[in-house]
Amino acid sequence: MGNTHRIEAVFFDLDDTLYDSLSPFRTAIAAVMALPGEFPIEQAYRRVRYHSDRLWEVYAEGKMELHEMRLQRVIQAFAEYGIAVDRAQSAEIQARYQEEQGRLTMTEGVLEVIGDLQRAGYDVGIITNGPVEHQWGKIRALSLNQVIAEDRIFVSDGVGIAKPDPGIFRYVSKATGHADEHCLYVGDSWRNDIAGAIEAGWRSIWLNRRGAEPDTDHVPYAVMSDMTLELREALRALLTAPIVHDAKG
Repeated sequence: MGNTHRIEAVFFDLDDTLYDSLSPFRTAIAAVMALPGEFPIEQAYRRVRYHSDRLWEVYAEGKMELHEMRLQRVIQAFAEYGIAVDRAQSAEIQARYQEEQGRLTMTEGVLEVIGDLQRAGYDVGIITNGPVEHQWGKIRALSLNQVIAEDRIFVSDGVGIAKPDPGIFRYVSKATGHADEHCLYVGDSWRNDIAGAIEAGWRSIWLNRRGAEPDTDHVPYAVMSDMTLELREALRALLTAPIVHDAKG
């Protein structure tokens, strides 16, 4: 049953939400491997992200080293296409990928969306999984710390809780002075962003620019394919409407 309270805070995922992480991945792969021209690199990238999200939970539980997680996400994803990537190749891909991340550019429409929200009086922030310095390196490369207050940027390794654990969303709502039901999360990962936020009692918008499929029964407020007019219109509708909670399935 809805009530008259409205959203007060909007938080965004970082990787592949506020910037396009396919581009640095594509460059890194091309520098290390010779793939057939018809190879579905975007589809393979989705599988790398799937394994990254899955293995991140193993890393967060202390059962896998970060370096190993990064190696395995590529090895396991390409194995699905019958391509054997050895550890040395995977390490080189990761090194090139990180190098390319120093030249990131924001997704089109991001600054406009953030500006619209801030001018309308909404609290705006970021919640991202990853090592603190690594994620902050990307945030600074994108100059996001110049438009979002640093005390509204939360990195999982600094918090000690990682998405999709609902605890990180609850930690953020408490730290920023908002009730869970007054918070909205926008992200690209179904497992980490959408399921995690909904389980915490947040609203959610799924930025699904790569045609991924949900793997739980959670139902977000909306599914968007880009950060431009489509998302801005959905945010405008949501932020002026009474709360009706997203479904947990």
